Amino acid sequence: FRSRHRHSRDESMHSVTPRPRILLLTRNLPPLVGGMERLLLNLAGGLNDFAELTVIGPKGCSTHLPAQAKVFEVPARLAPFLLRATILSLKLYRQQRFDLIIGGSGIVAPSLRLLSAIYRCKTMLLVHGLDIIVASTLYQRLFVPCIRGLNKVVANSTNTRQLCIDKGIDPARISVINPGVSLQTIPGKEIRQRFRGDKGIAFDRYLLFVGRLTQRKGLSRFLRESFPAIQSQAPDLGLVVVGDDPGNSLNKLKEQAAILQAIEDTGLADSVLFLGEVDDQALQLCYSEAATLIFPLVDIPGDVEGFGMVAVEAAACGTPTVAFRLGGVEDAISEENGYLVPPGDYGGFTRAVLRSLDSETPSPDECVSFAQKFAWNHYHAQIRSEVERLT
Repeated sequence: FRSRHRHSRDESMHSVTPRPRILLLTRNLPPLVGGMERLLLNLAGGLNDFAELTVIGPKGCSTHLPAQAKVFEVPARLAPFLLRATILSLKLYRQQRFDLIIGGSGIVAPSLRLLSAIYRCKTMLLVHGLDIIVASTLYQRLFVPCIRGLNKVVANSTNTRQLCIDKGIDPARISVINPGVSLQTIPGKEIRQRFRGDKGIAFDRYLLFVGRLTQRKGLSRFLRESFPAIQSQAPDLGLVVVGDDPGNSLNKLKEQAAILQAIEDTGLADSVLFLGEVDDQALQLCYSEAATLIFPLVDIPGDVEGFGMVAVEAAACGTPTVAFRLGGVEDAISEENGYLVPPGDYGGFTRAVLRSLDSETPSPDECVSFAQKFAWNHYHAQIRSEVERLT
């Protein structure tokens, strides 16, 4: 492993309250890309503001983390990460006892449980939905029982909390803290137009899909069941897709072939543009220029949408969302920033999209106001409160 240590633990001799020593153990950090990675990176930043933070993460993460944190890097591939990170965390705890061990997702639950059993240390785990119900016998028999034995479980949505309870996790140990969002100034028209040109977006207006191309996200069914009807009413409308194949996903359900077949069968090739993965600045511009974000989730056994962060990110850019009411999206969408449609009702989904286009309701200001409730400072305050209760 590779380590980085930039400062001493000796803070101020005059501090009234010592900073708690926290070990954050997670594979979900940049340079890996995704909503969980953004969440854990912001979590680290919030912890660093009030705690003495040590992080064990994937190779390359140190350049993204706070300069004051002590960082240890191990291989990012799942099995090597779990083995090396567990051994390293045991060694670090012997050298310096931590007030709290925080795990970034369910895959590190056995590591936290082992640390707790050996050192009787306090533990907190973030869970995101899929890491509770993933359809793996090994995971359900080994990882989920370990989650039950931890001191605190932080669920990303009300739905994820219920999934935890259904798996036998003590409700008293579960708190719901929705992920945060960065609130930034919406780019001006000139910047947005330049972005359109750079990305080859020629549509007068476009719907936006953001996410990994998994079956759960429902893009192929949307292309068959809703998009042709939407286009017949709004022929100037295109669809922009941001996101690549889920190579680093815990559940590797792939539907790329189904998406391409749907485009061929419906004759919509000229109306769909794939941008692949984009950086954060480009993603913000995608959101800002979009007419509506679509979130056409489908119900897949052993898979679930834990929260629906893209809907809040879109709202922060003034863009509404139309989504099927599945998983944890009810925490991320209300009448202030979009429409929730009964699962599988593609006629209703089509009507909701057209309504958002024609009425411009909810308005950009309403969307931004909704997103402000999820600002990172609110998330950090809730996390800090949970940490203080445990330490």
